[in-house]
This record gives sequence, C-alpha cells and structure tokens, in this order.
Amino acid sequence: MNEKKTVLFLMNGFGSEVAKSFEIYSKELMPTFEKLISAYPFKLLYSSGEFIGNNNGESSNFRDGYYSFSTFGNPTTKFETIKKKIDANEFLTNDVVIKSIDIAVNNKSRLHVFFTLGNKVNNDRYEQLNQYLQLAKDKGIEKVFVHLIVGDSSLKDLKIAKKCINNFKNRVIRYYPFVKIASICGNKYGRDGNQSDIADFYRMMVSGVGEVWPDYEETIDKKYNRGLTDDTMNGFLTVRENLLRTGDSVFMFTYSNNIGARFLKVLLNPKHFFPTSNVPEGINVLALFKLYELPDIPYAFENELPETYFFDKIPEDKKILLMGSKERIQYIASTLNGTRPQFKSNLSVWPIDNSKNRFDAISQYLAAYINQDSYDLIIVDCQFYEPNKDERTIDQLKKNLSELDKCLNIVYTQAMEKNYRFIATSLYGIRYTFKLTETMELVDMSQKVPFLFIDKEVRKVDMVFKKYGTFIDVAKLIAISYGNNMKNDLVALGTEEEKKSNNKKKLLLLIPIIALLLLILYYIKTMYL
Repeated sequence: MNEKKTVLFLMNGFGSEVAKSFEIYSKELMPTFEKLISAYPFKLLYSSGEFIGNNNGESSNFRDGYYSFSTFGNPTTKFETIKKKIDANEFLTNDVVIKSIDIAVNNKSRLHVFFTLGNKVNNDRYEQLNQYLQLAKDKGIEKVFVHLIVGDSSLKDLKIAKKCINNFKNRVIRYYPFVKIASICGNKYGRDGNQSDIADFYRMMVSGVGEVWPDYEETIDKKYNRGLTDDTMNGFLTVRENLLRTGDSVFMFTYSNNIGARFLKVLLNPKHFFPTSNVPEGINVLALFKLYELPDIPYAFENELPETYFFDKIPEDKKILLMGSKERIQYIASTLNGTRPQFKSNLSVWPIDNSKNRFDAISQYLAAYINQDSYDLIIVDCQFYEPNKDERTIDQLKKNLSELDKCLNIVYTQAMEKNYRFIATSLYGIRYTFKLTETMELVDMSQKVPFLFIDKEVRKVDMVFKKYGTFIDVAKLIAISYGNNMKNDLVALGTEEEKKSNNKKKLLLLIPIIALLLLILYYIKTMYL
C-alpha cells in the first residue's frame, strides 16, 4: 500500500452491537457514517476472543486495546511474566515479595493485599496470589486483610462482581481461611475518582467510620438494584475494626495499572491531606509491577516487553501528531512508545482539556491541523463514551452517536480537501449496562469494531478484504504503508497475494478476448475462401 499522509481516527468504545444488546445505533443518528460505509471500503474487525489473543468471549478494553495495537498483537501479559518467574523459582525468592511480608512480621503489624476482581481475571492470577499467601503463612502471618477492587470485567455489572467475589472465596479463602475480605470498592477508586470520594474511602479504611457491611453479598444486591455498577459503586468495609495502622505493610497485585495514584498518595502522605487528624503514618506500600505515577514505590518485577512498538515502525523523518484527552494522552503516548521514557523528536502531542464537549473540540482542532498539512500521521483518540464524564443513560449514548457523526463529517471533508488518507476504526467496544427508564439495559458493542478506509486513489472494489481481521491489523496496515514488511490478515493490497490474484484476473479476462479474436479471424477467413 502506498505511503500517504494519514489520519487515524479512533472512535474508541464504538462497535457493532451484537444479539441481545439494547440497540442504540441507527442510520438516523449517524447519516454521515452510513454514507461513508456505503461509498468506501468497510469491514467489521474482531475486537474480542481468540482473534486478538484473549480467552473466548473476552473483549478488549482501553488499555488492552492500545497495548495490543502497539505491539502488533504480540503483547507479553504480566501474569505470564509471573508464571515464568514461578517456573524458574524466582517469584517467592524476590526481595520485594519477601520484604512485603517481613515488614509485617518484624513490625508485628498487619499485612494488606490489594487485588482486582472481574470476569477477565485469569486463573493464573489466583494461583499466584495463593503462592504469596502460602509464603505469608510459612513466615508466621496469622491474618491477611484483602481489599478487593471490582471492575476488571468485560461487563460493568455488579452481578458480575458478586459472582467474582464468590469465585474469590472458592479459589482463595477456601484454602487460606486466615484471609479476610476487609473492603470492597468500585473501579472509580482504582481509576482515580475525585479527591473527595478517595478521602472518604481512606477515612473509612483507617477509622472504620462509614459503610460497614459484613453481609457484602446482600449489600452488592442492594447497590445493583439502585442502579450502581462496579464503576460507580462507593466503597465499604466488611469488618468492624480499624484496618490501616502505623507500620502496616501493603502489597499491591498490579497486573494492570488500575490502582489509583491519588489514593496511594493519600495512603503514603496522609498528613498532607488530613493535617489535623490522627492518621496512621509509615505505611509501607510495595507492588508486584511498577506504578508509573509513583516510581518511588518498590516493585518486584519488570514486565518483559516486546522488542518493537508502533512508533518504531514509523520512519523518523515522518512527523506524528497524537491527539487525546489530557487524562489519557500521556498513557497513550507511553504505550505506543513501549513505555520508554524517551520519545522520538518526530512526535508531538495535543491534549484536549474539554471532555464534556470533546467532539466539538476534536473536530475543530483536527480540521485545523489537517489544514496546516504539517503532519504525516495524525492519531486521534476520540472516546465515544466517557464513564466518568457522561451520564449512564441510553439517551446519553444516542446523543454521543449523533455528535460523533457530526465530528466525522467535518474531519472527512477536511481530509478529502487535503487528499489525506482517512481511517476510522476503534480499539475496543463498550459493554456496559445503561439506564433506560426504570431498568438497566445491556449495551454490547464489544465483539467487533468498524474499519472504514477512505482514500481518493482507492475505490471500494479495489480493496480486497481477507476473511478475518482485527484492530491489530490496522496497526500493521499503517506500518506497511510506511515501507515495513509485515503479515496482514486484513487486506491484500500491495502484497504478493494480491499480485497473484490480479494476474489471475488478467488471465481470465484475456481468455474471452483471445477467443473472440480467433472467432473473428475464423469468420474473415471463411468469407474470403
């Protein structure tokens, strides 16, 4: 595929609705999108299951999507890293792992473990947690307090959370009865909710003042009936006693970077936030993997990283612009760069500080940058749904679809005027429950995502799609356009396969022409004989 200035417009969260989903998409809501998919090459790409390296039915999410995209589908997961360490007898001999337990033993203090729950949690995680608990038991620890963060799920639903907690009891507490579930909180703490929520949750954890519900299963049912989800559920305690004390040891199972930096800052520096309160100090926090927001926290293992990332495949003489919300842009840039601290000089970033009116802001800035004609590749992270900004209602989703369509129209018009290639796709689709009148309805856009390819030089019939394809192949397609030789499961453009196909088509076309010429020659010959 030929090199050309390109806009990669990521409509993240927008996907194809599957059976039993509450259908919100319509041609009336997105007339521009309907027009474009009728006129230009269009295909649905897999964003879940084995096609993207997940378990059957497991969907991509924001972080997984960017990591898979950046590594061209060859990511090394953190639980796989720990599995290798266990096989090599390097897990329980790691200095940080040992220290996290020894602190509690030497201080005669408490050991706390933070662990994320969800239906995307691999069984290996439980086995690794159990190995850690066995080491704690062998070293004389008589009680471990576990703090559960619910939300590592493909479906943001408290019914899933309840099942996951039961699974935790069966896979962990059944074998280690000295483990006590001390607190349960929604993902808003794990993803850095607002400071007021975090302060309330911290006060509850150190004083026991707040919601204390020993019967946490019944509590979760009540919260679900009130329309709360594992994103929005406020935290509560399950034991009636003070939890965090001076000198305690906290170990974070950070398989994904979902432990909020704001909460940890409160945990580590409580006097800064509560100067007049009697709060515990000298709490020791350690982690399984590095927390990028808090580099001073000791961590046990460095993740084993792939050798090549997306930005490595873009030549250094090509200028790249990355656009996205100010909350996400640093993470996106770091992920596409392989989490390496040093960025290449050809990369520029433009944070958008307007999540509420993000569609207007994106179309305005993006149209201006295309008009400048200064960048060879512009990547835009346009979040279809912002869980922390938008209302959790069906009407909000429909409004977002309409706004997204207007944004597409403006960007498409400008891209065509400047003869840019315009690719609109997504790295994941949402699968959440949303409120419709008195009920909560499932919206499932997580199985497949759209791929729209717009180029003045490529007609709809010119693009030969292969049977399967994923959003990972979009990264490969762009890399190929910049001269990289990569196997692509999406299209046959510019490949040997396409050349063979074209040669075959030409041969098939020549056969009737030759036959016609022979027939004419035969006719002329019979007339003159």
